[in-house]
Amino acid sequence: MNSGLPTVPGPVRAALPRLGVVASGIVSLLLASSLLLLFPVGLLIAPLGLVPVVQQVLSRRQGNLAWGWVIVLLAGLAVARLSLLGMPAWVFLLTYCLVVALPAASVALWVRWGGSEARWITFTTLAAALITMATIAAAALPATPVSALSVWWAQAATMMEASYRTLGVPSGQLELALDAMAGTVPWIAPSLPAAYLVALLFWLRPRLPVLGLERPIVAFERFRLDEWLPIGFVAGGAGTLLLSGSGRWVAVTLLVAVLMLYFVQGLAIIRAHLARWIGRGWLVRWGVALLCLQGPLPLVVAALGIADGFYSLRPRIDGGAS
Repeated sequence: MNSGLPTVPGPVRAALPRLGVVASGIVSLLLASSLLLLFPVGLLIAPLGLVPVVQQVLSRRQGNLAWGWVIVLLAGLAVARLSLLGMPAWVFLLTYCLVVALPAASVALWVRWGGSEARWITFTTLAAALITMATIAAAALPATPVSALSVWWAQAATMMEASYRTLGVPSGQLELALDAMAGTVPWIAPSLPAAYLVALLFWLRPRLPVLGLERPIVAFERFRLDEWLPIGFVAGGAGTLLLSGSGRWVAVTLLVAVLMLYFVQGLAIIRAHLARWIGRGWLVRWGVALLCLQGPLPLVVAALGIADGFYSLRPRIDGGAS
């Protein structure tokens, strides 16, 4: 029966240039590093580093080697406490791991073990949050992660204020904004890379068939998270209220990661309704996403996603198919 909601077309082999293992790693490292060196433009450039590596992974050749040797190299530099271009090597290691290595490895595991797209995205997002917390905790030793992040944020805020003064731009409002964020940033810092990874995965998802994935990708409006994810929501919420210190830091990160996933499911619900009236063009996709990021709307959209896990809020078409 036709559900009325299309799927992304099946495997489409495109004549994309294919790089070798070493060249793929070098290109992916350069593109991923743009996130640090060319921020904020790097937010748009860095995802391109996934293309040659995922191509290697989906070709069933030595795909893991395309990113594995880069991880070993950066890990060695991080253990030696060396710096690259004025930044600690562990920052480059974490960036490359989250932008390239983790998504590529997760695609390889998904192809090998199967499962739903939602499960692939959920576990990859939670793994990103875990890796980020572990890296920050290791870099913060012997201090606690929250206290170390507070110090790092104060240093970054001082540098930003100095840069504004050097350019001759009044920094009064900036100082107030940075001071207001000082109490929040240390608690949500690990969630920010995870949020970027969620956006990256949904950018990659419809492009996987072009890169060689041999399975169809369903339309975004049919995206639905697994039924067990409310457990993570309850655990993160309870830990945020009841714990303190590093335990609360972990719980807050889990809670925010789960809410981000439910936010995406809420967007899928909205798009499922809008697609019936104004189509599925890129203007609709980005317009709705940007609108839903305003003010309190992210929590409202995430609440829609949570409710959809218990009772479908999608439009009923063809006798109840959703």
